[in-house]
Amino acid sequence: MWRLKKLGRPAAILILAVGALAAYLLRGGFRRFEITPYPVPPAAFVDWNDVLAHPRDISLVTFQTGVVHMDACLNLDPVSPKQADCDHVPRDLAVLVHWVHHSHFGDLLIDTGFDDSFAKHPPYGNYTDAMRFFNWVNGVTNRQQPGEDLSAQLARLNVHPKKVFFTHLHPDHTGGVPALGPQTEFVFGKAEASFLARAAVANDFSAESKFSSIDFAAAPAMAPLGPSVDLFGDGSFWAISVPGHTDDDIAYLINGTSPVLLTGDASHFAWAFKNGVGPRGWNSAGTARGRVSLEQLRAFAKAYPGVKLVYGHETGRF
Repeated sequence: MWRLKKLGRPAAILILAVGALAAYLLRGGFRRFEITPYPVPPAAFVDWNDVLAHPRDISLVTFQTGVVHMDACLNLDPVSPKQADCDHVPRDLAVLVHWVHHSHFGDLLIDTGFDDSFAKHPPYGNYTDAMRFFNWVNGVTNRQQPGEDLSAQLARLNVHPKKVFFTHLHPDHTGGVPALGPQTEFVFGKAEASFLARAAVANDFSAESKFSSIDFAAAPAMAPLGPSVDLFGDGSFWAISVPGHTDDDIAYLINGTSPVLLTGDASHFAWAFKNGVGPRGWNSAGTARGRVSLEQLRAFAKAYPGVKLVYGHETGRF
């Protein structure tokens, strides 16, 4: 009994120390985001045949703001029988930003990639301490060439977006936020800003940041995809629910003269899409949802081969 009591105090101190360290690393998760509902226009279309038969005056330009160097297979479903075919060779994964221009609604972005901190302070740029630790443990590094950052590329394009639609809240998709103006509105799925998500991206947003969220629970499913929202009400720009990799992951369809489906991290790269290997989620339930979302995207690609696919982190597809 004396020995147990003697061991109890050091064990308690160790538990408290570990708990304090975890709370410090995850402190961004305790920050609250003041989020308003995204105003969803009335649905004017009921199926994808009708949508794609009516292309709109909207364009898309995709550019790279850096790379994440890692074993890409770590992002995939760990229990997929096809995981054995993934080579597990570390490679550069493109950190992408998509500039959308609408003839009426102007310029917007899908994701923000990296700001210039990744060139100035490699290999982790403006990542939170939690994400620095996670990257270090998993052997992940990040790299950026001078002038490749979001701000420099927007300046060259003379683009001044007032709104950003995120595929999801991971720091390789939100790291460019500090380069944007204080009046920029940030839009994501209603369930996306979880504690862990906030812990991962808290560094990127200021106290004045404006947030709105898309509620897919109220959106109609449009087969073969899941719930889909016509963001401008004219069939030009669609948010599609693809949960799994994160709680409220979003894919986007840009319905211009050459329609494009952006899978986001519902499929990181072409090999995984073609072989039906879904993304890894926060937990096993998320990974299971990711399998369903991927199969819906694959069914859409088969049904509409004229729609170009751009994957979450692959430059060779645009």
